[in-house]
Amino acid sequence: MSDARIALISATPLAIGPAAAAMSEAFPTGTVWNLLDDRLLADAQLEGGISAPLAARMDQLIELAIAGGADGVLLTCSQYGARADVRDVTADGVAVLSADGPLFAEAAAHRPARVLLVASLDSAAADSSTRLAAAFESAGVQTEIRPLVVPAASKPLPAERLAEVLVDAVAAVAADYELIVLAQFSLAPAAAALAERFGVPTLDGPRAAAVRLAADIDGRGR
Repeated sequence: MSDARIALISATPLAIGPAAAAMSEAFPTGTVWNLLDDRLLADAQLEGGISAPLAARMDQLIELAIAGGADGVLLTCSQYGARADVRDVTADGVAVLSADGPLFAEAAAHRPARVLLVASLDSAAADSSTRLAAAFESAGVQTEIRPLVVPAASKPLPAERLAEVLVDAVAAVAADYELIVLAQFSLAPAAAALAERFGVPTLDGPRAAAVRLAADIDGRGR
């Protein structure tokens, strides 16, 4: 596990920093390999969703990562998560994870009655709400999900400023909640500040994915 090569496939540069930081912490002597197609999200918006050609483009990046010797692959964009979900780990030989698969599994394990799902884009909030609801349903957990979209967090911000923006937005929410879930990797740097400010567990995708990949690689005796 110590010398693992982890491939991160990203659709926006904003996701790379948080994902790489989490992987470097989980694999301190490993290698983080970044594969970026920064048109994947823009083209999906133009086409009104993940079209067959766009899905194929992501599949090609996954194949490139596996062929290049990756010990684990993580898609950092939640909107392309289905391309990880349809992979066959037996055929691939390595785990290919969606951005929010490990995150939502961890959220379901908390069995909260109310969840605040924080996103910076309407599209991310809608997609993540649907996928998170499915994860809760699969786990037999009845949960109310409240999406919160914070457009000011969609642009590059220093970690401290990002935390301030999200703390202010969450503080304005009137409803109670037992868990905060950050829908996008780019929001992960604010997780600790949110947990401290509001006194509830705050989950982010990069950390959840790193824990899952470390367990998978260790289980394979890498």
